[in-house]
Amino acid sequence: MTLTIQDQSNGCTPLEGVLVDVWQCDKDGNYSQYGGNQLQTTNYSNQNFLRGRQTTNANGQVSFISIFPGWYPGRAPHIHVEVLTTSGTSLLVTQIAFPVSVYSEVYATNGYNGAPDRSNTQDSIFSDSLSRNMSDSVTGNTVDGYTLLKKITVG
Repeated sequence: MTLTIQDQSNGCTPLEGVLVDVWQCDKDGNYSQYGGNQLQTTNYSNQNFLRGRQTTNANGQVSFISIFPGWYPGRAPHIHVEVLTTSGTSLLVTQIAFPVSVYSEVYATNGYNGAPDRSNTQDSIFSDSLSRNMSDSVTGNTVDGYTLLKKITVG
């Protein structure tokens, strides 16, 4: 995935030198650094996977290589993103949604836990913000992988 961070207060110019954190669940809908509770019975609180941090380049971009995220009850597939200053001040916390056609194709393959129980429009987080949260593009296929592009505007 390639994320481009833009500064709204400066004409949506690329924002260089900010930190971008991403995290997502595994194919079964579980998060690292979490669990052992009603929401996630598998306890991964002492493990670290499917999480990353990078600093934006001169084009305001960071790129991550990951798996296609799974889903968990009550939520459509998504990736979490937080943009922070180098001193750790949060500029934005958001999520990225996937087109239904793409996640349906992925979840029809072996290894994933089938179709999610909520579509993007049924997801309570995306219900009033789907257009802002939707990936700009997701291209590829289940054999070669997918590429996600998303511009995120802060400030």
